[in-house]
Amino acid sequence: MGIDPGLSKCGYAVVTLQGQRMTVEVIPTAALQQRLAHDIGTGSVGMICVGNSTTSGAVMEMVRRTWPQVAAGFVDETNTTLEARRLYYEDNPPRGLLRFVPRGLLVPNAPLDGYAALLIIRRWRERGSTGDTGPGRPRV
Repeated sequence: MGIDPGLSKCGYAVVTLQGQRMTVEVIPTAALQQRLAHDIGTGSVGMICVGNSTTSGAVMEMVRRTWPQVAAGFVDETNTTLEARRLYYEDNPPRGLLRFVPRGLLVPNAPLDGYAALLIIRRWRERGSTGDTGPGRPRV
C-alpha cells in the first residue's frame, strides 16, 4: 500500500505482491484513517509505504499507533509528481488533436496524487525505504 500524504488530500494506491494495481485514487486526508481501517481489516496488507514529504510524520504516527502489527516505512518521494504525470498519460493517452501536443505541455484534468502513491510503492519495491520502520520492525 502506498500513501502520498497531503494537507487536504492523499494519493492512495494498493498493489498485489506481484505488483498488479488494485487501487489508484485520491482521497481526502480526513478520510485516510477510515480507509486504512477498512483495507487493513481485510488482512491482506503487508506493508504501508508513506511518501516522506508533506504531513508524512503525522500519517506515519497514526499508522504506527493504530496498526503496530503492519510494517510501515518512509519512501523518498522526490519528483513523484513529475513522474506521475508521465504515468497518467500512459493510462490516459491524449485523444484527437491533443495527441500531437508534447506531454510536457499538457495539464492533466485529474489530480495526480494516486499515481504518486503508486510510484512510492514502486520505489519501495525497487530501492527499499529511506526511514525508520519503527521499533521491532525490519528496515525494508
